[in-house]
Amino acid sequence: MAVSRSMLGVIAIVCIIVGFGIGFAARPVIAPPPPKVVEKVVEVEVKPPELEGTIYVGAIIPLTGIWGYAGENSKTAMELAKEELNEWLKMRGRKWQMEIIYEDTASDPKTALEKMKTLHGRGIKFFIGPMTSGEAKECKEYADANHIFYNAHGSTSPALSIPGDYLYRYAPDDTIQGPAIARLTYEQGVRHVIQVYIKNPWGEGLARATAEAFEKLGGKVYKELEITYPEGATDFPTEAAKLKDAVESLVAKGISLEEIGIQTMSYEEIGPLMEDAAEYDILWKVTWIGSDASALAPILIEHPVANEFARATNFICTVFAPGTARYPRMEQVKKYIEEKLGRTPDPYAYLAYDAVWTLGIALDIVGEYDPDKVIEVLPRVVKIWSYYNGASGYFELNENGDRAWADYALWAPAEEEWVRVGTWVGATDTIEWTK
Repeated sequence: MAVSRSMLGVIAIVCIIVGFGIGFAARPVIAPPPPKVVEKVVEVEVKPPELEGTIYVGAIIPLTGIWGYAGENSKTAMELAKEELNEWLKMRGRKWQMEIIYEDTASDPKTALEKMKTLHGRGIKFFIGPMTSGEAKECKEYADANHIFYNAHGSTSPALSIPGDYLYRYAPDDTIQGPAIARLTYEQGVRHVIQVYIKNPWGEGLARATAEAFEKLGGKVYKELEITYPEGATDFPTEAAKLKDAVESLVAKGISLEEIGIQTMSYEEIGPLMEDAAEYDILWKVTWIGSDASALAPILIEHPVANEFARATNFICTVFAPGTARYPRMEQVKKYIEEKLGRTPDPYAYLAYDAVWTLGIALDIVGEYDPDKVIEVLPRVVKIWSYYNGASGYFELNENGDRAWADYALWAPAEEEWVRVGTWVGATDTIEWTK
């Protein structure tokens, strides 16, 4: 896409030519005539600032840990975008190129902040990542204080939707995903819900948004039965036993198993959670519902017990659905990642791709390595870029710097791969089933 760089200015130079006609006589003193003023407007080409050399961007993303597969997808997408961007800059005769420095956060908030501080100490002021809301929250105070731009493209916690800060998020926040999960749950015949979620800003925010939306539909979420677990947990025998007890308590009240659902807000630890839950027959007989961080997780295909359990409990995940652009790049990015990694990318990979391109264009427009100036032009860049070329489809940023709207794709694990089974349409709060 050719983005106009017409930054010529017209400077009005007012040349004041003052002629003093002064008459001298002994007496009286004759006042001088008024000065003659001649105005000339001269058109001058003003060259804008221009970047030169290698411009560094930090990528602090999880390359290992509970969301390592998503970080790998994003890194691959960013490398593709960087190569394309640099070629575009070269074709336009620019004197600069982008280089991305990757650091693994393992989805750990303290590690994310440490990596940001280290790279900032080397002069880096622009970041893509971190990906989780817990990490984004941990970095926020430092980033705001030091005017560091960061695009946490996988963060969705509503608690981080704050105007005027330096955090941008190309994913929609969970006040949009919550209603999608609620509608999915309700359409599956579930009226009574137990929530199990990771205790971090993302898990807490999504659980709350989902509960509020589900109860507006007429369902009931049992807050007293909810189960949480800490970040870093890898085994869940205690949580599974509590889930069994919670379901049995609802059955004892006369509620049928068909109307009981378990909503999960988990990352890739959904695999061992289901493995432990599979120990109890009653947990096979209720509906399980997932969310974006579990969608397309390889473990639910690769782990035989978790895969069987997920399929038996009709486990379906919501994850924002990339939209359409005039000349979409989604298929191009999808094919590239499939060839490199051998798997279907999660939607956050498309956001990472768009993040590199839009940041690169914004930097080129302002011609300075200045986050404040980039932020001034970024919303317009996003709107135009995504309309024509967005891999994640056309979108705009709201007043909080987040994606303003979204539909949600519904994905379910089959025996050998994840299958898209429908779409939640945000404008109408309806589900269009495909399978």
